Amino acid sequence: TCGGVFSSFSLGSPCATMKWATCDGPPCSCYLLVGNGVKQLIDCKALIPKCFLMKAEMYRAGKGLNIRSIGRKQHETAIVDNDGIYDPECENDGKFKAKQCNGTDVCWCVNSAGVRRTDKGDQSLKCEKLVETHWIRLQLTHKEGPTNVNKDNLKA
Repeated sequence: TCGGVFSSFSLGSPCATMKWATCDGPPCSCYLLVGNGVKQLIDCKALIPKCFLMKAEMYRAGKGLNIRSIGRKQHETAIVDNDGIYDPECENDGKFKAKQCNGTDVCWCVNSAGVRRTDKGDQSLKCEKLVETHWIRLQLTHKEGPTNVNKDNLKA
């Protein structure tokens, strides 16, 4: 195996847990492209940190490559964040840096989920430590499917 990539996957193909990853070697390693020529090593046997995923998504969007679908409807009680996705600064372990500036002079503090938790300010803004987020509400829904579902087929 290559970082969790089973032998049914050939080198150069995505790892089993992340379709945007590339695995090569020897020695065998898996990574996400997060900038021009910048490779972020990842462990395909574990969840990929959100900060690394956002960096990869921003890179892919800038290159016109496939990214996750946009246009999800927020729940009425969710915090409204009109900033959208940004190119985050990540620690080596994949955690968000407490202060984010998105390559500009405008900065803000984020929590451990990468969500802005302060008003925006300039480069002098102090974000002493990353505030841990322990509860996140997710609402998962399926696309509308056929109305005539066969229960026996579902069991099979």
